[in-house]
Amino acid sequence: MEEAIRLREEILRLQKAILEHQRQLLLLQQNCAHSFREGLLARTCEKCLLTESLYY
Repeated sequence: MEEAIRLREEILRLQKAILEHQRQLLLLQQNCAHSFREGLLARTCEKCLLTESLYY
């Protein structure tokens, strides 16, 4: 039982960390002076890894 509680607490901690990292990545990508490398279907910034679809 204690192991299950510990695992749930760890999952919650990791989910909070994921949300914080996603927020940080979004800020980084919004402030990036993009340098895109284009492929057939998408282009990806070499600096911040923002990916945009070229297929409309």
